[in-house]
Amino acid sequence: MILVTGATGFIGKELTQNLLSKGHKVKVLCRDEEKAKEIFPKADVFRGDLSQPETLKSAAKGVETVVHLAGMVSYSRPREEIFSANVETTRNLLAECRNVKRIVFSSSVSVYGEVREKADEYYPLGPANAYGQSKLECERLIESSGIPYIMLRIAPIYGKGSPSWGKNLRLLEKGFPVPKTKNLTHVVHISDVVQALEKSVKAGRDRKGIYNIAGSRPLPFVSFAEDIMKLLGKKPRRMPMFVVKGIAKGMGMGAYFDVLTMNRNYVIRKAGKDLGYAPKAEFKKKLKEMVEWYMAL
Repeated sequence: MILVTGATGFIGKELTQNLLSKGHKVKVLCRDEEKAKEIFPKADVFRGDLSQPETLKSAAKGVETVVHLAGMVSYSRPREEIFSANVETTRNLLAECRNVKRIVFSSSVSVYGEVREKADEYYPLGPANAYGQSKLECERLIESSGIPYIMLRIAPIYGKGSPSWGKNLRLLEKGFPVPKTKNLTHVVHISDVVQALEKSVKAGRDRKGIYNIAGSRPLPFVSFAEDIMKLLGKKPRRMPMFVVKGIAKGMGMGAYFDVLTMNRNYVIRKAGKDLGYAPKAEFKKKLKEMVEWYMAL
């Protein structure tokens, strides 16, 4: 039996539907029971809140594997709020799932901060914001829990249905300038994230550890942004980095802009070797699908 937290979120929907379609028995923990039952008619749905430990007992009973996806992604909320939503809820979940055979945790490459060259799983950790710090603290809690684990440090995810990319595309559609930078960006399609999570669920019991999950290769940030603008039917405007950063700061998006444009390059060799993970998404095709989804909204 698999318990999925955050099942009604962007990643959770795709993963849970995939697991159910392949015959897995899945429990879903959520605050909106009716919504979850409508989305996942074949799942066992439990109303619960990770911030309220007493609501977790029924969902945790009889579970062998926990896939922990629930949490807050934010670069602007107060640190206390982010830690409460991510760290304290993880602590509560671990306390109720002490006897499970494995926890699969969706961590983030945010634990590295800015990458100078390439980051493998042994790259120095230096989260640049409260979100990354909260994910690192969750990793430490899981490592010290005694529960067997696989933790996936996932690159920024793109794909149709992405709430964060909906926001990014709105900005680019309005003509937000592209900063002149030599930085790389490294993203991953939602289908490859689901692939990595599924392989983690099915991995042999001797598999344990931390793995980077990203697309096959990084891309120059400038070409990435300009490709999107062209798909949106807009003519890209390049401006110096400090100018665009000032514009973003004036819009109250300085921290988010820093995260979006930081240099990213992740090594995924270990996930390929141990889990059999191999990115399959065709980047240009999937990027076009995402933009078409946005345009149809």
